[in-house]
Amino acid sequence: MHRVLSWLLGGDVSIQYQTHRDLLQSEGMLLEHLQQRIETEGFGSQLLSARNTSGHWGLWYYQPKWTSTHYTLCDLKSLCLAPSNLIAAEMVERALSECQLPDGGLNFAKSNLPSDMAVNGMFLEYASYFCPKDSRLSPLVSCILTHHKRDGGFSWDNESLTSDPHTTLCVLEGLYSYMCSTRNAESVGTIIDAALQWLYERNLCIGEDRRYTRLAFPHRYRYDLLRFLEFAARADIPWNENIEKAVTWLVNKQLDGVWNLELVHPGKVHVQFEPVKQPSRFITLKALSILNFYASDSKTAAKAWNMFVRETDAGAFT
Repeated sequence: MHRVLSWLLGGDVSIQYQTHRDLLQSEGMLLEHLQQRIETEGFGSQLLSARNTSGHWGLWYYQPKWTSTHYTLCDLKSLCLAPSNLIAAEMVERALSECQLPDGGLNFAKSNLPSDMAVNGMFLEYASYFCPKDSRLSPLVSCILTHHKRDGGFSWDNESLTSDPHTTLCVLEGLYSYMCSTRNAESVGTIIDAALQWLYERNLCIGEDRRYTRLAFPHRYRYDLLRFLEFAARADIPWNENIEKAVTWLVNKQLDGVWNLELVHPGKVHVQFEPVKQPSRFITLKALSILNFYASDSKTAAKAWNMFVRETDAGAFT
């Protein structure tokens, strides 16, 4: 077996699960077994065990930042904790009961403030995964859609006339997750297209901020090119020239068949997933999954993906 594939399969059980799902297209029983182990082993178990007696992680839904309930649920979703997990579902339901405003948005601020569209988008993304049938998600979506900016994107600042990339991508992920859970593309499909067009018109924000072109995990609320490409592949966004530029950037980041973790957003955390400036299983898995998805349209992606396949035991992909 190729050293990179073997290295991925030697990682945390969440990495093993995603490698079998996204790269090897393994059969359902194996995937189910691996996913169920995430809550009892490794990073998933560590995050779940950090929950305190109030039911929260940290102090409350958004306090303090990365160790709060909100960001812990983001991390658990990112690790692919089983959607049937009762702890995650309980806290999503509590958040809706305790923090949903009359307009449908969420206020995690413990003060009389309007909801933040970036937080709404992030919450919608994991809430649609853990509690897809909760009827309270519909007014949350309606709230988000009423804050769609004329330029096509979204902003955390409700008074702003222009969008920002962070909020726009948070909302894109949330709307797509909701669309998948409800199987209803009509209500959000055109909004997703408009937000994508806003990012394309901005050249995917390449060059606007150096942090956008550094490989980060977890991405938190921040926009970056890897996060965009991961969303694009997951949402079946067709290849285009903007995506080709981003794919080329991603391939050029490769070092001896793997990708390094270049950035960890600073702050106290429950779990330090991987060391910065070292080869990253999380980043490498995301990169290979993206290249696999776009290999049929992008010569750049195809060349990099086919090299990985050729150097791997051919039987692994049959």
